[in-house]
Amino acid sequence: MKIAIGMDIGGTNTKILLASEDGNVLGRQQVPTPVVSPDKAEKTEALLVKKLRDFLDEDSTRSLISDASVIGIGIGIAGLVDRESGRVIQSPNIPALNGVPVREIFEKEFSLPVVLENDANTYAYGEKWVGAGKDFDNFVVLTLGTGLGGGIIYHGELYEGPAEIGHMTVVSSGRYCTCGSYGCLESYASGRAIVDRAISSLEKGAESLLAKCCHGNFYKITPQFIYETAFEGDNLSREVFREAGQFLGIGIANLINILNLEAVIIGGGLVGAWEIFIEDIRKEVLKRAFKGLSSNVKIMKSALSKDAGSIGAAGLLFKRVTGTMGASS
Repeated sequence: MKIAIGMDIGGTNTKILLASEDGNVLGRQQVPTPVVSPDKAEKTEALLVKKLRDFLDEDSTRSLISDASVIGIGIGIAGLVDRESGRVIQSPNIPALNGVPVREIFEKEFSLPVVLENDANTYAYGEKWVGAGKDFDNFVVLTLGTGLGGGIIYHGELYEGPAEIGHMTVVSSGRYCTCGSYGCLESYASGRAIVDRAISSLEKGAESLLAKCCHGNFYKITPQFIYETAFEGDNLSREVFREAGQFLGIGIANLINILNLEAVIIGGGLVGAWEIFIEDIRKEVLKRAFKGLSSNVKIMKSALSKDAGSIGAAGLLFKRVTGTMGASS
């Protein structure tokens, strides 16, 4: 049996798994993405190598791969990547990896072929391979996590452009974004944006259950806190998610007007709040997209939950090393 290692390196967490040729997950692990200040001798890339080595050295992982052939490592990373050189060009959410030759480092450390790709692209490929996108040839995936990523499947294949959907401008002279621009979609619809919006309202005296979180230090609130209080009926928390949904709807309408989409698949850590923001997304799409283009577009949740990016990374490794998408195709 052939096995591929898939890694999804996000701004907050790194997910590692083993996948078979038919897309089955054989073992998985999630660990915090290491954040290292520039003055430290130990580099982020070295810590990521160590986390993968620790995973492979676990007894449960060793038993899985003892009778299998590990053909390589697929890596999805939050940021702009150079596929030819295997280097990270810019990662707004993991700046310590800017300019780092990730593929070369992992190939040297593990003596295996490595594929490096943007994490939202690997997410999209995972959905096409074994997820909600199996039956569609033209769709976009939006990943709502620390930031907002985008991946495109066009004519049944992964579109290998930047697809930095989170950095399309939706508000002229709007909020500052970590990419250096202003008014990006990510600054209005992402984990970081939701937290910033909630904190700003609390600073202005808004009443909310969030004010009691973290022993009253609302500067420590997380998207998870906001998600939980939203389901408790907290008005501010629900308003924050609904506003994010409105901006997502604007972005999706733009994509529908540009691409011949059959579906938009939404995933990532914030998708648990789907019931709060989905109607606001749909309302904005109806208002802003051409009716002839949008009427049959399906807006749906990811089928792969937290594993899509790492499954897709493994799937891309299979495709580029063996030339096939896997048995499921």
